[in-house]
Amino acid sequence: MNTKKLEIFCDFDGTITVGDTVDLLLEKLALPEWEALEELWQKGEISSGECMTKQIALIQGGWPAVEKVLDTVAVDRGLASFVVWCRQQNIAFNIVSDGLDQVIKKLLTREKVSVDALWSNHLIEAEDGSLSLEIPAREHRVVCETGRCKCQVLDMAGSDKLKVVIGDGRSDYCWARNADILFAKDSLLKHCLKQ
Repeated sequence: MNTKKLEIFCDFDGTITVGDTVDLLLEKLALPEWEALEELWQKGEISSGECMTKQIALIQGGWPAVEKVLDTVAVDRGLASFVVWCRQQNIAFNIVSDGLDQVIKKLLTREKVSVDALWSNHLIEAEDGSLSLEIPAREHRVVCETGRCKCQVLDMAGSDKLKVVIGDGRSDYCWARNADILFAKDSLLKHCLKQ
């Protein structure tokens, strides 16, 4: 009999949201150079952290423009009720994202959803309205080249937890291998089936 306590670690963009918020912000607000950076990342010539750092700097209009775009973003209809169910079952529900903390907080507030913890990259707005990205320092084991290394977050959970990972995309490939239980969709599902 397994006595480990469940803890859920969920991706955000494309898993909780319908579509990727960072991609949407780039499409709507960034200077066109963001696409060349995306191509370099897809070819493996730059890391996702380097790619995102350079792309975020290309977003125009500051946080007010970002907020207007976020008003159009849909969140999975089942999120709020699922998080409530987790609370009732005494299961921690965490968000671990290679996305943007302020974007995630804005959408969670709008949906009236409170999570146990949030790990992501930090979006900074300067006085002139320009945006930049701060990637968290890597405190121990470097596993993947994403901005926010999701494997490190799983490591912090400890061996007494039954780690449930929920994800959908490329930033989830690495930590999916370290999950005790995995719920995968879209490109993550295809990747796992190939592996």
